[in-house]
Amino acid sequence: MSVAPSSPARPFVAEDLDRMPEDGYRREVIGGTLVVTPSPVGRHQRCVGRLFIRLERACPADLEVIVSPYDWRPPSGESFQPDLMVIRRADFDPDGPLRATPLLVVEVLSTSNAEQDRAVKRARYEALGVPAYWIVDPAVPALSALRRNARGRYVETARASGRQPLVADFPFAVELTPVELVEP
Repeated sequence: MSVAPSSPARPFVAEDLDRMPEDGYRREVIGGTLVVTPSPVGRHQRCVGRLFIRLERACPADLEVIVSPYDWRPPSGESFQPDLMVIRRADFDPDGPLRATPLLVVEVLSTSNAEQDRAVKRARYEALGVPAYWIVDPAVPALSALRRNARGRYVETARASGRQPLVADFPFAVELTPVELVEP
């Protein structure tokens, strides 16, 4: 007997998503819980698009910048759709989800899920060994770059807001100015 994905008898797993409709909602499985969020608003998408362009221009040939929706399915049984990821080109699967750990995950905050990105996803990405995590707040605008330290904990390595540039060196060198990610 199989248990239905909505049953409280077992937690959700990534494979449950494969049976759900394509209806414009973003679905992730985080810690056994199904998380459904609406499509993002224009400011969010402008920020993601501009960030993708800037990262893509700086990206070395052995890495790839991936924009959502693209599932990352770690061995934990979870499924994440970060706004952006930087992965090793060799890890890219053109016909399926990402199975390897990304080098960088970027989440652009939305009003509907800001605390999810700041707390829950941060904790899960840290526990799953993602080396770098960036949080972008387009409303401020601001960008915070986090790296895992020797104890496996995220520490802020750089922060910028407005017209102040952020200089990052991992997973490759890039300079970003938060306001340029959101201005018309």
